[in-house]
Amino acid sequence: MTFDTGATIPGVGQTWLAEFEDTPFGPFAVELTFHSGTSLSYLVSSGAAKGNGETMDYTTAELRDGLYVLCWEEPESGAKVTHIQDWQNHLVYASSFLQGQFMQISGTWTRLC
Repeated sequence: MTFDTGATIPGVGQTWLAEFEDTPFGPFAVELTFHSGTSLSYLVSSGAAKGNGETMDYTTAELRDGLYVLCWEEPESGAKVTHIQDWQNHLVYASSFLQGQFMQISGTWTRLC
């Protein structure tokens, strides 16, 4: 099996909301704006870290139609993040490594604009 590492996600030019309920930090929501096939911004719109946000580069690969894996490193926090975004079923799975802790969470995936 090979992955299309040159794939562009369907959300370029759009903002999507990832909502997570059961996390070590309590429930929170993050708005992801995809500026291009390699640049995104996030803004925590609810939860303990509300107001935090950054812009960074990301890489992507298409796993199957409508299912993409994205990876990035947040410049300020140094967090390493991997998202599996299911654009067909509107689900998102996130893994991150920050301050020596590994976290895996899942949530819903909704287009805002």
